[in-house]
Amino acid sequence: MSTPIRFVSIGRRQTVLGLGLVLALASFGLVTSGLANKGDRIKPAHAKHAENGVPCQACHGSALTSKSGTDNLMPAMEVCAECHDVASEEHCGDCHTNLEAPGIGARHAVRVQNFSHELHAKSESDCASCHGSAHEPEIPGMAVCRDCHATASAMNDCRTCHAADEPLRPMSHMPDWAATHGGEALVPDADCADCHTQTDCQDCHAGDNVRPRVHPLGFDSSHALEARANAIDCAGCHEDVSFCSSCHTERQVLPRDHSSADWLKKLGGGRHAEEGRFDVESCIACHDAGTAPATCSECHQEVGR
Repeated sequence: MSTPIRFVSIGRRQTVLGLGLVLALASFGLVTSGLANKGDRIKPAHAKHAENGVPCQACHGSALTSKSGTDNLMPAMEVCAECHDVASEEHCGDCHTNLEAPGIGARHAVRVQNFSHELHAKSESDCASCHGSAHEPEIPGMAVCRDCHATASAMNDCRTCHAADEPLRPMSHMPDWAATHGGEALVPDADCADCHTQTDCQDCHAGDNVRPRVHPLGFDSSHALEARANAIDCAGCHEDVSFCSSCHTERQVLPRDHSSADWLKKLGGGRHAEEGRFDVESCIACHDAGTAPATCSECHQEVGR
């Protein structure tokens, strides 16, 4: 008599557990496979090289002739072999993070295609001028470039380093940036000046097209009080003294003390002579004639002093 076939009923719980085990094993396989195929990363050894007096160009010698920001200036294995025994597998982990599949380390993303290391190398600037300490060098940001390269109004100098197809607008500058940038501009370490000059601000803020208004209506008549109270705040936007003097001259607005009876006297000069000796910089703020003869000379030549 044949043995009857028994059908075992598998409950829902057992089915779920079984599927979970299969998925776990599959995930483990993917993880281990991912670890094996993970790209290699070269550990930076700048500090150790700097401590031993190794110059930057010993490893990055190609930078001396590099004319483009797209050039890969990472040292090849052959460069390392000039000082290190790269044939020995004993110290591979000193530089490589993936010993199962060592390779070439990934380089930084290219941000300035037209940048020339060669021109900078020929100048008096050294590597540290842009990259900082040799122990922990960094890719320089725009602020570092501006230490030597002055901002051109309307950003006319951008394409010196940035290629025509490189986007110049920062990601923070969304479509509504013109209406919302005020908060960012007020931050103490704001980097607006990396790309913009004071005139870029004044072109918009000097007119009635600013909303909300920087100054209230009628401020041109009442601003003297605020200017005397805190001239530093005024200078935050109005750096050039001609911004003040040009308007005052056009409207023939004189400081209050200039209208006093004792302001000008041929004998002794009067009060203006005392003020001039005490704070001549304030005088120059309005009476600077540039390359023309000084305003003072118009009178002082006549009186012979």
